[in-house]
This record gives sequence, structure tokens and C-alpha cells, in this order.
Amino acid sequence: EELDCVRKAGQLCQNAMAAMVERARPGVKEYELRAAAGAAILEGGGDIDFLIIGSTPMANPAMIFGNPRPSGRVLQKGDMINMELAAGYRGYTAQIGSPICIGPPTDMVKKFWDDIMLPGYHRIVKEIAPGKTCEEIRLASKFFRDKGMQSRPTQCHGIDLVTDNPHISAEHVSGTEADQVLKPGMIIMAEPNPITPDGMFGIFLGHTFIVTANGHECVDKFPLEIAVAGV
Repeated sequence: EELDCVRKAGQLCQNAMAAMVERARPGVKEYELRAAAGAAILEGGGDIDFLIIGSTPMANPAMIFGNPRPSGRVLQKGDMINMELAAGYRGYTAQIGSPICIGPPTDMVKKFWDDIMLPGYHRIVKEIAPGKTCEEIRLASKFFRDKGMQSRPTQCHGIDLVTDNPHISAEHVSGTEADQVLKPGMIIMAEPNPITPDGMFGIFLGHTFIVTANGHECVDKFPLEIAVAGV
């Protein structure tokens, strides 16, 4: 069944995240994190859609999103890793992303997570339910700008076999008329990426959801918290 394939892809995303947390430590290169995530997906019988991974020092950040081609930058204690991973299974795709810190997160990162990232994310996910509209999701994402933050444009998007309509950004919604109201069986990727006003720091947080008759189902069980690695 198609939804079971999406659930399996979600499990592969979870495995890839766990593999990255296990591999992340001082001295490891960004591209070695991609190798760990990719191996977890392939060894689980899946396919790699994309592995976007990047790192930056928490004390002097200069990154808001990962790199489509992870670099040879060497991880150090005090770094934070942002990523968006997409795994496929029998042609169906799920996506995921959640921050990993090398060592404990700084006070700035913890405050951003607790006061900005999580509350805004929860507001968006609350709107993923049958009968809800894409515009309601877009309005929920205004939380970040209301708190004085910037963000990458995309807040949510649909997934068919791969990324598809509807596309919900901070400013507008795009897609066919049939996409505008959520229905059971639709696949939605919630992926807000708030950014500090100076444009130097951001956190990407994303999980894939199946719209159900009564609400939604997340297709992975990766913890909704900042992962700490390398300690």
C-alpha cells in the first residue's frame, strides 16, 4: 500500500538521523555525515532522494540551512549541524530534519529552540488535519515574523512520489484548487526554518505527516528535541 511505503520511508529517515548523531563528533567531516546517513538509507532497502547537510559554530554562526553538497569542513565541539534528508522506498518519499549539536547547545540555541522554533512548529503542525486549508497553515507560520524573525520562504509542502503541491510559503500558497484543503491520505512535510534578524543563524526542523481522518500521523519517531552528539 502507498501509505505503508511512505511510513517505511519515514523509518529510513529516522535511521539516517540516528546514524548522523552516532557519527557526529569533533574531527568528522561534513561529507562523512552524508556517508553515514546514506548508508543507513541504502542498507534499509531505500533510495536517497537528497542529503542536505551543513555545520557552523554556535558561538559564531554563519549558516541558516545545510549544503546540498556537504563540504570537507571538519566538525568541532560547539558546532551545530542543520540538515534536510529525503529517503525513498519503492518510489515514495519522506523527508526529515532536526538540529544536532556537538556538545551541549549554547544558551542562545536553547532559547531559540524553546521560544521560537518549537512553538512555531507546533502551531503549523496543529493545522495539519482534514478540512484545514493551506492558508490556515500559512497564517500559523506568521508566528516567526511576529516574533521578529526571518525565515526561509517554505513552511510546508506536499509530497506525492517526491516534493509536490501544495507549496505553502510565508507570503503565499501555490498549487491546484484541489490541493488547498487537506484531505485524509495527503502527505504533508512541515519544514519551518526560522532565522535570526541578522541572517546568520537558523534552525531547520521538518517531519513528514500523513493526514488522517482525525488529524495527522508523523511517519518517523525521531525525538522532537535538539540532539547532542560527540560527548
